[in-house]
Amino acid sequence: MSTTTDQSSITSFRLCQKAGFDNETISSRLNQLNLLEEDGCTSTQIMQEVITPFHKRIMDAFYDFVFAQPEMRSFIGAQKNIDRLKQTQTEYLLSFGIDFDKCEYFEYRLRVGAAHARINMPMHLYIAAYSEMQNLLHQALRDSSISDPARMVCCHQFINKIIFLDISLAIDAYNMATITDLSESVTQLEEEKDQLSNQLMHDTLTGALSRAYILDVLSKQLSINKRSQHEKLSVALFDIDHFKKINDTYGHPVGDILLMKFVDTINFVIREQDYLGRYGGEEFLFLVFHTDPKDALHLVERIRTSIENTVYKINEHEIQITVSIGLTHIAMADDQDTIIERADNALYKAKHSGRNQTVEIT
Repeated sequence: MSTTTDQSSITSFRLCQKAGFDNETISSRLNQLNLLEEDGCTSTQIMQEVITPFHKRIMDAFYDFVFAQPEMRSFIGAQKNIDRLKQTQTEYLLSFGIDFDKCEYFEYRLRVGAAHARINMPMHLYIAAYSEMQNLLHQALRDSSISDPARMVCCHQFINKIIFLDISLAIDAYNMATITDLSESVTQLEEEKDQLSNQLMHDTLTGALSRAYILDVLSKQLSINKRSQHEKLSVALFDIDHFKKINDTYGHPVGDILLMKFVDTINFVIREQDYLGRYGGEEFLFLVFHTDPKDALHLVERIRTSIENTVYKINEHEIQITVSIGLTHIAMADDQDTIIERADNALYKAKHSGRNQTVEIT
């Protein structure tokens, strides 16, 4: 049950580096499994007298076992895949225990484990497959030409050690895959959170702050003012003059584009510490922080004249608009409703006094 991983093609040790395997940690892993330098001779003997003579028998028996397990069989697919999988598994088998103390060996086993993790094979199935491979190797050892009892014991022990080494590396590969998946999931969740936060903060059409967000900013600033009573804050309501006529004349798509360009014009004039939010329809709420009333009035007048002097080219149309503005400033007893009500009253006066002007109520 292996996927293609050509051991000879391993020229770098990316997974070893990712898993933290250097010469010291490789040596530590081998010591934990009691794999000794002299076991290298045993690996050569097993390859020559057990695996090479019996690998075809081992492969046939191994895939008979796999096909008898419905859970495992589902990862193979059609019967036609068996020949390819047997070839791949044979490559694994013909490297069993060879140069087990080298980075190349660790990298190859980690890649095999990562390949199975990538297809979401459950770890318990992978371990069950290793267990069956272990049984088949022990059986082939008993049928081999090795007759010396002491050597037979050493070979049985070596098979167990390498199986456990390979299992441990598969677990490492699965853990790395899980950590990577979790990391990618966290990144995706953070991106989705940022997107959702951005959607909640901003009006989807114009890019100005949303009504809910700018009202929240205003509410927090009023709370700060109640504590310090030294904060400077001015509030303005903007209303595009005769916007309904623009929609009726040019159509709502043009009206939408005009709203976007209107916000762009304002953003070009205002300062970094100020807030502009869409209050509703063609009305916008503007918060001016840390500014004397006289300077706040000067700022909103700059915005008004910038709007008046801008020609908006939309499709084949050239459109000029004006804006009426109601401006007020924070008072000690203000809450959100009272300060917006004053700005709205000022806006009402601006609109009913000929439009395209700023009316200030203190």
